[in-house]
Amino acid sequence: MGRNAKPIALHLVEGNPNRLTKAEIERRKKAEIKVGTKKFKVPTFVKEDPEAYKKWKEVIKLYKEVDFVSSGDVGMIARYCMVYSEYLRAVERKKTLENATEGVPLVAGPVVDNLIKLDNLVNKKMDALMKMEDRLFLNPLAKVKNVPKKEKKPERDPLKERGFGNV
Repeated sequence: MGRNAKPIALHLVEGNPNRLTKAEIERRKKAEIKVGTKKFKVPTFVKEDPEAYKKWKEVIKLYKEVDFVSSGDVGMIARYCMVYSEYLRAVERKKTLENATEGVPLVAGPVVDNLIKLDNLVNKKMDALMKMEDRLFLNPLAKVKNVPKKEKKPERDPLKERGFGNV
């Protein structure tokens, strides 16, 4: 089946490594859907969370260079930043609880239950982050998606060319 293709803007930023022709580039530009503008307004709930806001600035800086992300994607970027912040808090709580119980033999009880819950929370947040990174083209594998396939050329019928029709 092959790899999914990259968005044309990302492909061109990398220097056109596949040597696409001007016609192919134009066809792919026309096929991509554009929604919104290049103005990214940070939502207040992200600005109020220091870790989320820090991640927001980092992600937006990446997107300023490319043309395939617009203001229509602000909601998804904001959710990604908030989940990232929640992930960091969960990891920190887990470390704190592990440090508090260091050297103490753990027996079934509320401390072990809390460690298991925190571990599950960290894993869920990490899974959500990975899925969002795919959608936001923030990981290397996700950057090779969402480009239309080449148009198929119609099959050549030599009999039809000579005027015989559907014989």
